[in-house]
Amino acid sequence: MDATTLQAAREFFADSRDDFVVYIQELSAGDISDQGAAAIQTELRRIAHTLSGWMELRDDPNGMSCSYFSERCCNLSDIVVEVAEMVTIKDGQLPPTVMKMFGMLAIHLGRLNLNGHREEDKYARGFDRMAKDEDRRWQIGSQGPDDGRAELLLGLWTRMNRISEPGPNCTFECLRAHAGSHIL
Repeated sequence: MDATTLQAAREFFADSRDDFVVYIQELSAGDISDQGAAAIQTELRRIAHTLSGWMELRDDPNGMSCSYFSERCCNLSDIVVEVAEMVTIKDGQLPPTVMKMFGMLAIHLGRLNLNGHREEDKYARGFDRMAKDEDRRWQIGSQGPDDGRAELLLGLWTRMNRISEPGPNCTFECLRAHAGSHIL
């Protein structure tokens, strides 16, 4: 891939990631913008499909991404589809549990970076810090009173963090970020 195409691919990735995060953060705040459940599910499936497409970046002979990135995309794609199936709207509102799931998804989507967690991607670094804070909250059990949602949400958060060992084409930054992703 030539330098111009590579730069365009990186910019498309960053713009798409950022747009997805904003959309999902809005959902996590309960802002459905007069969308019905079907419209939200369709948009989430589009996001999952795009994540699946990003997995193909691992096959780039120029090493645009690493296998760790691809595995995170696959994992998050599956989870986005799973959460999409839980979307319901009652009295114009999403269920609180689903809104929390959206917040967790936004954090993990925001953490995605083509090269692990390279220092120049301040956006991903910010979400990485948010993920570490969320991990600490789960560890000390400060998610609020348990109304039956805690086990479901902790299980989902744990699955979002679950990644196997990095592959041989992972960068130093990727390996460092991977080491910090197994907090739970």
